[in-house]
Amino acid sequence: MIRSVLSGVGIVAGLFAAGAGAGETFDRQADLDAISLGERNWTRAYVTGDSSLMAPLLNERFRGIRIDGTAYGKDEALEAMRKEPHDSSDEISEFDVQFFGDTAIATIREKDIGAGPEYKPYWRVVTDTWIKLDGRWQAVAAEELDPGSPTLPAHMADAAKIRELRAASNRAIAAHDLAAFLPCFAEDAVFVWSNGSSAVGRGAMQTFFAHDFADPAFVDYLRTPERVSVSEAGARAVEHGTWSALKREPRGETRYGGDYMAHWFKAPEGWQIRGEIYVKLRCSGPLCVP
Repeated sequence: MIRSVLSGVGIVAGLFAAGAGAGETFDRQADLDAISLGERNWTRAYVTGDSSLMAPLLNERFRGIRIDGTAYGKDEALEAMRKEPHDSSDEISEFDVQFFGDTAIATIREKDIGAGPEYKPYWRVVTDTWIKLDGRWQAVAAEELDPGSPTLPAHMADAAKIRELRAASNRAIAAHDLAAFLPCFAEDAVFVWSNGSSAVGRGAMQTFFAHDFADPAFVDYLRTPERVSVSEAGARAVEHGTWSALKREPRGETRYGGDYMAHWFKAPEGWQIRGEIYVKLRCSGPLCVP
């Protein structure tokens, strides 16, 4: 869990307090300053390895959730602060604090550059919960989310177009319409099925999918994009999502699915898929195989 420096970032504070009437607000500047300082110390502790900066500000019952969904407590957080390597740089785009009486919710959106030699950039959204105990603010909970690589405003239409093409592809599969399904793939596209088999080129994919669509048990494949990130140059994009499939035969229904990733590139004729890979993570029914 790496935190970013808050200097130079505008802070937005919600002025709501428990028990306040409609439209009534309170001056929370001192509280806002205390939480802002706490967040800066949290950052410095990870950068410098000096956990003493943050130890007084973490409640003994503090619980955090990492990006991977695992939980940790105060002792683990302080130990992580003492470890290397730390980020080499960071940037905050948003910092918002909402007050509810003696409870405050701080939301941070940040970009970090990892330590060398890779210096990998990554993004996160952090939500911290602070409470005021005996006149002192302490963090009692923290949760991190990975929003993925952001798409620049200039390329948002490209991201929307890719989602539109995915929806059209889903409709083609549901209709078992091979002619409508194949054009979104490049001529040399690589496709990897959930069982590990693969096809290279649109011609090979046509053979595979013609067999699937002709299978009387086959009902549908559905891809649901969760994130589409377009490159800074606007020439390539990555799509991450989940997929599900349904087959139906006399013994009953088989439902299976998992995660997928697609590599899109902008060809003269429009966005096309250069590569697509599926991984099966779940299955139920009579046709299940590893």
